[in-house]
Amino acid sequence: MDAADSTAGNSADDDSAERNSGKPGKKSTRRRFLRGAAVVGGLGLLAGGGLVGHYVATLYSPRAEPHRGRLALTGATVLVGEDLEPRTDTTVLVTDGVITEISDDGDFTPSADTETVDLSGHTLMPGLIDLHVHLGFPQQEPGDELGATDMPGVVYEMARYVPSARRALLEHGVTTVRGLGDDHTWIIEMRRMLRDGDLEGPRLYTSGPLFTTPAGHPVATFGVEPDSGTVRLPSTPEEAREAVRELASGDDPVDLVKVVQERGDTESMELDPIPTEILEAIVAEAHEHGLTVTAHWGSEPDLTDALAAGVDGLEHLESRGVLDGWPEELLAELVERDIPVTPTLAVTEVAVSAEEHRVIRDRLAELYEAGGRIVAGSDAAVPGVRFGDGLHRELELLADSGLGPHAALRAATSEAARVLGTDHIGAIEVGRAADLLALTGDPLADISRIREVASVYRDGRQVV
Repeated sequence: MDAADSTAGNSADDDSAERNSGKPGKKSTRRRFLRGAAVVGGLGLLAGGGLVGHYVATLYSPRAEPHRGRLALTGATVLVGEDLEPRTDTTVLVTDGVITEISDDGDFTPSADTETVDLSGHTLMPGLIDLHVHLGFPQQEPGDELGATDMPGVVYEMARYVPSARRALLEHGVTTVRGLGDDHTWIIEMRRMLRDGDLEGPRLYTSGPLFTTPAGHPVATFGVEPDSGTVRLPSTPEEAREAVRELASGDDPVDLVKVVQERGDTESMELDPIPTEILEAIVAEAHEHGLTVTAHWGSEPDLTDALAAGVDGLEHLESRGVLDGWPEELLAELVERDIPVTPTLAVTEVAVSAEEHRVIRDRLAELYEAGGRIVAGSDAAVPGVRFGDGLHRELELLADSGLGPHAALRAATSEAARVLGTDHIGAIEVGRAADLLALTGDPLADISRIREVASVYRDGRQVV
């Protein structure tokens, strides 16, 4: 379920359809927002002389220079390595933004030029990784409507590359995100600015746009314009290959490819999935360029299609897909191929009944017990799922769905880094980036303590 999937409609008919399907009504305000609030058009708001200064001053870019020098974080219980092994009274030394030493406090002797921060009584862990966000969507509560008077502020927020979202993510200890469906030009530019230090915020990996069909999600469900930069709609295998090549080449290629393979709910809204030959062409071309492919899916036939095409990851876990239990052969394939599943439980929690959600969580527990690979993503900013806070809720739900606190934390750190294909983040190890989260409590004992953020470091810079 993506950021479009839980938006309220504007009419009684839309509301009824939404209750039955978890899909938005066709007249949702957010649909009109996507039709009219292009970033380029929004930049026209800056024409007034006074707004130019305000635009620059509120970009949320306090970062001046990368971290330089030596920083010792002492006294904490440190969750070390990819397995998050707790070590008490431990010092982590950071040099020029990189972890260079992990030692017992008694074995560490700081040099005269070392800045020392006492974290006694704290837990120090890797920064969190949210593998499923949509940075181009405004944060709302369920049932909220975007009116005409809201549009200038929403567009202005996008024109500044969503400073409120970037700030909220860091304040919740989220130091890396993976964007799975945003305007291509806009999200690639934001990634460049974050990388170059022009903006403050988490690391950004992105698929750019997503691949779907003219009668598929989010075009049919959410009114995303077919010619927008948010979607690609190839009608032949060669068009599909060409679209992937375009995204995978140039100075700023995407980090992965996302496809939407969903038939919808036949009782309320049928959707067109990507034809098999086109889906296979997308996956094959992405793999030729060294890119992984992750798939949004909803039902068992969608899952069968995605796995047959060779996708590398799966997004969401919805009741209509596994309501009656996992098909034995599909469950075995998920485990054998070690395919990461991002269940986005925080989204379904606000979209379905408590009974349905319990079924989804039971199916997740079955997948995990069978040896399935679970990773963490919030799907913010679906209404009710806010940036940063949504990932905290996701971790609580994962822990309570059979994973326990330890595996849940790994799902948002070392396991998430594996999905991103990087050993630069995701663990407190010598040689990795100093993306660190200090908590006042112990999340291994109580996962809800993940909310007790004391400080956050991004490449050794204290950002919270």
